[in-house]
Amino acid sequence: MLTQAKTILSALTRAGFDDARVTITETDVNELNIAHNHVSLMRTTQGQSLAVMAIQDCRRVTASVSSLDDSVIEQVIADLKRDVTTSPQDEAYAVAPNQMGSFEKGPQSVDREAIASSAKSLLEARAEQYPTFQIEECSIKHTLERTTLVTTLDTELTSSVGKHEVVIMGSSKDDHGSSSFTYTYGVLDALPERLTDVLDIDQMMANSVQETQTEMAGDKFTGDVVLTPMAVMDLIGWLTGQLGDGALISQTSVYQNAVGEVISAPSLSIRNHPQGAGQAPFNSEGFIIDPVTLIDSGRLICQLPSYYGSRKLGIAHTPVTDGCSIDAGDVSRADMQRSVQRGALVGRLSMGSPAPNGDFSGVIKNSFLLENGERTKALSETMITGNVAQMLKDIEAISSEVSDFGGYRLPWLKIGGLRFS
Repeated sequence: MLTQAKTILSALTRAGFDDARVTITETDVNELNIAHNHVSLMRTTQGQSLAVMAIQDCRRVTASVSSLDDSVIEQVIADLKRDVTTSPQDEAYAVAPNQMGSFEKGPQSVDREAIASSAKSLLEARAEQYPTFQIEECSIKHTLERTTLVTTLDTELTSSVGKHEVVIMGSSKDDHGSSSFTYTYGVLDALPERLTDVLDIDQMMANSVQETQTEMAGDKFTGDVVLTPMAVMDLIGWLTGQLGDGALISQTSVYQNAVGEVISAPSLSIRNHPQGAGQAPFNSEGFIIDPVTLIDSGRLICQLPSYYGSRKLGIAHTPVTDGCSIDAGDVSRADMQRSVQRGALVGRLSMGSPAPNGDFSGVIKNSFLLENGERTKALSETMITGNVAQMLKDIEAISSEVSDFGGYRLPWLKIGGLRFS
């Protein structure tokens, strides 16, 4: 792949482009699917793709195809040459310079018996422990992705990343009714003997079977939420969005000029997690990813613009992966729950699109009412209102337990001051 990538790069230079980036990816996937509590499909697929970004006279064009045939590549270059003249000019366009490395990570070969054994363990656990839980869809697969990325500014990167991916979705149904839809997913270096031991799968099914009988929270009140790791993922997604290109370039980020400032409770530290299962060693722009601290004891250390975004805004560029890790706290999740006088244990945080300042009103899903430290009824049609940026400041406790989803390692969070209705 490296030789072919360099050949395409040379062809782009000969076509008159000032700079270019070429990425070739080959993927092998072995996948087992479960539908409606039964194994439905076992398949092997292979794919390849070519992604090109080229710059001429500060104008950028891109293309992506799923064929590496010479005729296809020639047509791609011809189309890029045609389209670049109408692309807007922007001096911030550039390719990654001087990035070199070859990486191998994760399981490089598939163990189909392990995939089948994991599926069997999941189906047996469901039937024996949670028979009212229905696995609507589940995918257990091994993916091997080989990537080569080169640029005209002496970047030459190759990687071979293997991983196991698991996605499970379902709901429960019994004489009382049906629960709401629930899911979990994640990436693993190795499949365990019991699949329910990872990715909070056991907890997801246990909660779901209790959600067939739901009630409203009752009168309006202000209380606490205990966010499960899957709900914390929603919270962190909003934060990283505020620190990325979209919000920064449009000047709408709550944290536009907040580097060095305290933006959360001092108990919170968030780090990039490139060592997580399945995490790529370099990003799509062609920069090697190193561990980075995003928030250190409540203080914002860096923003997360792309290379283009950093040049456009004149701020530091910090290459990161999509995932992150939150440092564990010193309180058990059981004690955290017991400390809540009135509030909710929240499995999913559906905030929609918060206002530019972080204000939101959203339905909490797969959630339970907490009263006097006890988890009581499953909730329906219950909304919480607040401000996402303020939620980060109002974190009162972080659990000592942490769930590992591969790219994300997340604890439970207790947050006060949310309005329930």
